[in-house]
Amino acid sequence: MLLRPPGLGSRAVLRLGCLVVLVTALAAALASTALADADPASDVLYVRDVFVPFSGVSPAAAAELRKAAKDSRAGGMPIKVAVIATRRDLGGVPSLYGNPLYYARFLGSELTFLYSGRLLVVMPQGAALSERGRLVANQAVLHAKIEPGPDGLVRTATALVGRLAGGSTGNVAQGGGTRSGGGGSPAWPWIVAGVAAAVVAAAAAVLLVRRRRRAA
Repeated sequence: MLLRPPGLGSRAVLRLGCLVVLVTALAAALASTALADADPASDVLYVRDVFVPFSGVSPAAAAELRKAAKDSRAGGMPIKVAVIATRRDLGGVPSLYGNPLYYARFLGSELTFLYSGRLLVVMPQGAALSERGRLVANQAVLHAKIEPGPDGLVRTATALVGRLAGGSTGNVAQGGGTRSGGGGSPAWPWIVAGVAAAVVAAAAAVLLVRRRRRAA
């Protein structure tokens, strides 16, 4: 229910309500589209367990990684894997390339809406493990020897998934940050709400000023 500001008629309130609905819907659509385009791995890993580079990966290597992830899930140790070979694989967030630790936190926070388990990230610069957007200090992952090339990255990920499925995942690091500066929830719903509130306040002020001028 939209409360009527002092001095506003019913028609003005109706126009104001329509404006709020329109702005909120537009802001939500733009935010969801931006998120979908920003990070390709998050789009894939919402429904699958493995994301591999866009180019240069052989079907055989990709199949081995998918099998390893499937076997790990079947054994009660679900894990999602993102293999990043180039900046192109990061879509709209290429600045995260070269820092697997930060990207593991970033991508982990992206996935927490539907998935809160372990996430393995492998880049040419190294590998990282996170859970619910927080880094997991697993020595096998942190000291993994990364094979060169897209297929080498995928083979490295396959070997790490096998090792993680057979042992401890390590300790969750404290104070692991996310892109939103807190828990795993994305920040865009709060941005949308803030924009809608600002529009409501501005529109109410304009209508109130116009009404007072007409009454003067």
